[in-house]
Amino acid sequence: MAKTGVFFAHCDGKYDQHEVDFLNGFLGGIDHIGDIDETLRQEIKDSLNHTYTLENIIEETQQLLEGFNEDEQKAIITSIYLFIRKVLVSDKNLESVEKKNFRLWKDTFGIEN
Repeated sequence: MAKTGVFFAHCDGKYDQHEVDFLNGFLGGIDHIGDIDETLRQEIKDSLNHTYTLENIIEETQQLLEGFNEDEQKAIITSIYLFIRKVLVSDKNLESVEKKNFRLWKDTFGIEN
């Protein structure tokens, strides 16, 4: 999720304070969950310091879905979809490149709308 958020926050070439705040809030929420391995927690925080391609995001999402049944996969994809939407609107400015990448992501995972 963090990598996906970083990709969509950066894909328009702008990474403004609203997007930074949103992703930091997401990470803060992870800190409050509790029983997360410290290595995983650090890996998630470190993900904010990297750049990703749409292909990276799609590939990692497909890997994530492996081993889950169809209903579980739909729930995961829906959660990621809603998260992406929140990232995209966090800066109050939806650019055409963001729309294009989101459409490609949705097409890959069979989301219509």
